[in-house]
Amino acid sequence: MPPAMAAEKNPSAKADEYAALRELYRPHIESFDYFIDEGLDKMLLSIRPMDIAVPNSNTTLRISLDKGHLLPPRRDGRLDAPLYPQECRQARTTYHGEFKADVLIQYNDGPPVRQQNFNFGHLPIMLMSKLCHLRGADSKKLFFHGEEATEMGGYFICGGMERLIRILILQKRNYPMGLIRGSFLNRGAGYTDKAVVIRCVQDDQSSVTTKLYYLQNGSARLGFWLGGREILLPVGIVLKALIDTSDREIFTSLTCCYSDHYERGKGVVSTQLIGERAQIILDEVRDLSLLTRRECLLHIGQYFRSVMEGFEKDDFETVAEAVLKDYIFVHLQNNHDKFNLLIFMLQKLYALVDQTASPDNADALQYQEALLPGHLITIFLKDRLQDWLRKSKRLIVEEATKNKSFDPSNSHEIRRLLSKSTTSIGRAIESMIKIGKINSQSGLDLPQRDGMTIQAERLNFHRYISHFRSVHRGSSFAKMRTTSVRKLLPESWGFLCPVHTPDGEPCGLLNHMTSTCRISSFYNSEEAIKDFQNIKKLLIARLVGAGMAQFLPRIERTGPPEVLHVHLDGCIVGSINSSKIEEVVNHLRSLKLLPHSGIPEDLEVGYVPLSLGGAYPGLYLFTNPARFLRPVRSLFGLSDGRPSIELIGPFEQAFMEIRCPDGGDGGRKEFFPATHEEIHPTAILSVVANLTPWSDHNQSPRNMYQCQMAKQTMGFCGQALKFRTDVKAFHLQTPQTPIVRTATYNKYCMDEFPSGTNAIVAVLSYTGYDMEDAMILNKSAVDRGMFRGHIYQTECVDLSEKSRENVMEFFCKSSLSRDTSAVIDSDGLPRIGEKIFPSEQYYSICNNLTGSVRPIKLKGSEPAAIDYVALNGTNFKNRLQKANIRLRRVRNPIIGDKFSSRHGQKGVCSQLWPDIDMPFSANTGMRPDLIINPHAFPSRMTIAMLLESIAAKVQIYTSFRDWERLASLFMLKEIPWLLIKLPERTDLVPWLDLPTPFHTSRTIRFCLIHLHILCNDLKIPFLLIWILTHILVCGY
Repeated sequence: MPPAMAAEKNPSAKADEYAALRELYRPHIESFDYFIDEGLDKMLLSIRPMDIAVPNSNTTLRISLDKGHLLPPRRDGRLDAPLYPQECRQARTTYHGEFKADVLIQYNDGPPVRQQNFNFGHLPIMLMSKLCHLRGADSKKLFFHGEEATEMGGYFICGGMERLIRILILQKRNYPMGLIRGSFLNRGAGYTDKAVVIRCVQDDQSSVTTKLYYLQNGSARLGFWLGGREILLPVGIVLKALIDTSDREIFTSLTCCYSDHYERGKGVVSTQLIGERAQIILDEVRDLSLLTRRECLLHIGQYFRSVMEGFEKDDFETVAEAVLKDYIFVHLQNNHDKFNLLIFMLQKLYALVDQTASPDNADALQYQEALLPGHLITIFLKDRLQDWLRKSKRLIVEEATKNKSFDPSNSHEIRRLLSKSTTSIGRAIESMIKIGKINSQSGLDLPQRDGMTIQAERLNFHRYISHFRSVHRGSSFAKMRTTSVRKLLPESWGFLCPVHTPDGEPCGLLNHMTSTCRISSFYNSEEAIKDFQNIKKLLIARLVGAGMAQFLPRIERTGPPEVLHVHLDGCIVGSINSSKIEEVVNHLRSLKLLPHSGIPEDLEVGYVPLSLGGAYPGLYLFTNPARFLRPVRSLFGLSDGRPSIELIGPFEQAFMEIRCPDGGDGGRKEFFPATHEEIHPTAILSVVANLTPWSDHNQSPRNMYQCQMAKQTMGFCGQALKFRTDVKAFHLQTPQTPIVRTATYNKYCMDEFPSGTNAIVAVLSYTGYDMEDAMILNKSAVDRGMFRGHIYQTECVDLSEKSRENVMEFFCKSSLSRDTSAVIDSDGLPRIGEKIFPSEQYYSICNNLTGSVRPIKLKGSEPAAIDYVALNGTNFKNRLQKANIRLRRVRNPIIGDKFSSRHGQKGVCSQLWPDIDMPFSANTGMRPDLIINPHAFPSRMTIAMLLESIAAKVQIYTSFRDWERLASLFMLKEIPWLLIKLPERTDLVPWLDLPTPFHTSRTIRFCLIHLHILCNDLKIPFLLIWILTHILVCGY
């Protein structure tokens, strides 16, 4: 009985066993849960109301959205009939819930009239989210509803297919990055290749990227995208439009980071040129005769009123205020905060130009974050609702223009017009998940518009869980010739696996998170939504208590190296003397470790110290979601002396001192003592990479190959295979667990879906058919079922789609024709268990108009068995019109199939050799299941394969069973004492196996090993080889 079948005996223990597995899917599910809890309401409130001046009338309508709610999936819309995912897979439909929202209609200046429960279609529901009916189900309930015992969700079912929104890499939110790019020169004459870029994110997860360009004359331009083109504004106009200020105050704010007594030294980020550049900025504003804030607002409003939708009749000041609010630093609500941030960005830009500060690397994980599924759905739904408001305005205006009797005060007439295109919103979201393409004019400030989703393939468990741990750099980078975006940088240490990335075109672009990496969310450890406003207030209070100067209406007389600015989620909240800042940082880290301090445990304390020409110094605090996090051990510990685990991010890690868990200093200097320690050496690897025993003794490319081949393996694809209707599924009939295994196998329940089969392998030049990477299989072992697999192929026959007006087709068996196959049952569908051959009839279709019966024959060249037939219930007048027919084909190893070990050693089957002609061991009589050539080892340098063979033999012939601990990385030092305990028997000593071939009387030395094998040909996945005993490379 599989381990999962015993779940109902002790469900609580099983739930704990799946806890580590559940953590792998948490970022996907939590992001969608937040969309349900708060994200939907915040998104609706952020949508600007649409004002409509009705033609031929004095009526002005204002339409807005409020109080949206998403319902759980229901069958036929009935409250008492929940819809389960298995039903949607069978019927090839979408697992979705009804999306409704209230529409507020305001007539002129009167009170708004609420139109309740507007139906905006159906939105796909993520499995295991709060609206999924399987949420919190134990193994018994999951089995009852046709799911896997380890079903964790995190994906959508659209059209019966399991679709997954992939995690994309985005620029870190609310952090100004100094960049040098040649593309900046294309902005126009006088532009340089230097700019400071900040991606500002609002509460509804929509973002606006603002860029501050440096000009050759020393001035700067502020750029943002509006209406499909980039708008560039002189930075001086924006500064004066934000707040009431004077030229002197702006000059002082810009030049405060420079003083005559500063010399070229540590922490100096400015030069005397900053005064000249500040004067140039102010002269540009003065040349336009703009002296006051109101004049600057009028200038901006006059330029933008024609391009700002919905502001055609507003005054210039209102338009300018809308521009400042909606497009410039949208994550900040206060204009003083925006002013301070713009001053800081100018100072950083000039430091970048003067080479007193180094540029930031946009390809480093330090300046990146993740785009989560729930966040993508939120911003795309917002875009679709805004487009619906624009369409509604156009419909009302057209109706009022054409129909002179149109009465805008008739709420029923307005509701009829508004309801014309509401359901298209749900279809747009479903289409985006189905094909992965975003149809939006604005682009949503995303790096790409297609490739957003992938198929959640269940080829094997390795491949399946890798989908949820993968992060992609973006499809646009795949077309670049440069390799800089593909490099593995030090900032990724502990967050992205250095081994688990594919070779070929996606190498370095498609990465996978390490087993301990997680992503910050809106939920705390108690699964309650964080109150970010209270967190920020508490943090500011703690900082003020530690010595921060808080209230700064201007950034005057402050700046490095004497004073460093404190940023909290992109807002400058104060400044701290550089001599005290390390104490403040240590104080914040100690508060993170206390459970009831009010400081979130995932707070990222990014302290950039003073340096000579290095990164721009400051204290950057981040509490926002979508950040990469990982646990490390703090060496300071708690007050009671217990070790403490601290969550850190890639931004702060770059400036921290973290030592390896072996206690070594790693070349660290004495005056830079370590403050943190890695928890375990395997924390730098992904789940799949951690499955390879002693991978630190392999040549590095072999470990990368193994991660790929493990995901191509034919394995045990699912325990609920009976209820699945995958288009094609591969299933290994006799999978086994490897003898030598790492602790990762048990931690993530890999034995629930095993891959590979144990085998005895001879390393020998024996027949001549094993040259290069060829290998020989024992024909008798194959005949006994070794590597036997099945290919399941499901055909969904939907006759309702083929039916036309007055012409209906349905399943039916002809009672007149003598040529009707015996495979076809009385209902026109095939009998379960029947074997059919190519060109043989297996179901028949009847036309109700002509009465003719048309048999359908099996295509292809291989026979198949009818494994499963299911009716989907879309019948018309008791006629069967839709069914799923699953065919099962036997797949035994043949010449040309690929096999692989867990160390990237692959080979192709060249012969099925008779058992009587195979060599045998003179001591035990064992005959190998396959033969490989000794040349497979020296050049590949897979030492871990040799170690695994020795360890497997120890485990087979002794009572030692602790390999799950010793087979992990960096544990080889504990192995030699085990070999000393081997019995003094020649058949247990690796170098004394003396097999004898059948075709000669000579006893030869060769390596007889036990392996666990994966099989593959060009059309189906690999079968993995686990090494069971020992390896010795010898010949005649």
